[in-house]
Amino acid sequence: MTNKQSTAAIILAAGKGTRMKSRRAKVLFNLAEKTLVEHVADTAAAVDANPTVVVVGYRKDEVVSRLHGRKGLRFTEQTEQLGTGHAVMVTREALAGFAGDVFILCGDVPLLQADTLRNMLSVHRAGNAACTVLTAILDDPARYGRIVRDTDGNVRRIVEYKDATEEQRAICEINTGIYCFDAVRLFAALDRVSNDNQQNEYYLTDTLEILGNDGEAVISVLLDDMAQAAGINSQAQLAALESEYYSRIKAHWLDNGVVIEMPDTVLVGAGVSLARDVAIASHCVLKGDTTVGEDSVIGHGCLLQDATLEQGCFLAGHNIVKGCTLAAGTRLDYGENRQDG
Repeated sequence: MTNKQSTAAIILAAGKGTRMKSRRAKVLFNLAEKTLVEHVADTAAAVDANPTVVVVGYRKDEVVSRLHGRKGLRFTEQTEQLGTGHAVMVTREALAGFAGDVFILCGDVPLLQADTLRNMLSVHRAGNAACTVLTAILDDPARYGRIVRDTDGNVRRIVEYKDATEEQRAICEINTGIYCFDAVRLFAALDRVSNDNQQNEYYLTDTLEILGNDGEAVISVLLDDMAQAAGINSQAQLAALESEYYSRIKAHWLDNGVVIEMPDTVLVGAGVSLARDVAIASHCVLKGDTTVGEDSVIGHGCLLQDATLEQGCFLAGHNIVKGCTLAAGTRLDYGENRQDG
C-alpha cells in the first residue's frame, strides 16, 4: 500500500482538439520549443508526482512516443470520449493500490506552475480534504463551470455552463479544471457519477457534490494568475499564450540586472541563463541550453543556440553562435559566426 503522503498525477491528454483545425493531437502542439503535454508532465515531475498517469486517446501512439522514457510515467487509453469523469475512471487500474493524493491536470494547460500545485497540496492536507479545487474569479466567466457555495462559503458543487441556471451563470468564481483529490475517496465517488446531463457525459465535477453530501471536506484554493490555468482551444490562443510565456521569461531577466532593448522583438528561451549586466540588443534569439556571462554584449539580430559566452564577450551584430563556447573577452565582428564543427 502506498504511503498516504505520496503524490500522483493524472494528465488528461486524450482529446482531439477539433477547434485547432489540424490532424495533430492538440497536446502535441509546441509552445516555446516543447509540446503542451511535455510542459504539463514537467510540472507534475517538479512536484514529485509518481506515478503520473497520462490518459491518451486521439493519436495515442504519437503522444506516448513524445513522452517515452520519462521516469514515473504510465499510460492508459480512453477509447471513447465520455467526459472528464470517464477519463479519470480509466486510470483506476494504473493507480491500483495507490492511497495518496492525486492531482488532476489538463494536458493543454502549459503555464501551470509547480508552486501553485505545492500550495494546493499543502492546503489540501492541512484541511484533510477529500478534494481541493483550484478556482479563479473572472469579470467575464464565459463558459467556464461555476463554483456553487453554501451560505457558509463552503464549496457545494460545480455546475457546468450548459447545465447552469441564469442565476448560476451570474457567479464569477470558476473552475479551472485543476484538482487535488484523496485517491481512494475520488474513485469511490466516481462509482456514483451518472451521465444524466445535457452532454450525456460523466462529469468529474459531480464528484465534489457527492463527496460534500457524504460529509467530506471539499475546499478550494484561489488562483490569482489566470494565465496559469489557461487552456488551448485554437491556434490564436496558442500564439497568445506562447507570447505570454516568453514575456514572463524576459520580465524575470529584466528584474535581475539584464538589459533588453525593445523586448517585444527579443526571444529568450526557458533554458537560457543570463548573468547580471548582460546587454541584449533588439531582434535577438537566445534558445536551447545557452549561458551568457557577466558584462557580455549581444548586438542586433544575433542567434545564440546551445551556446556559452563567458564573461565580457562582445557580439557586434547579426552573429550566429551555435553549440560552442566563446572564451572570456571574445569579440565577433559584424556577421561573424561560430558554430560547433
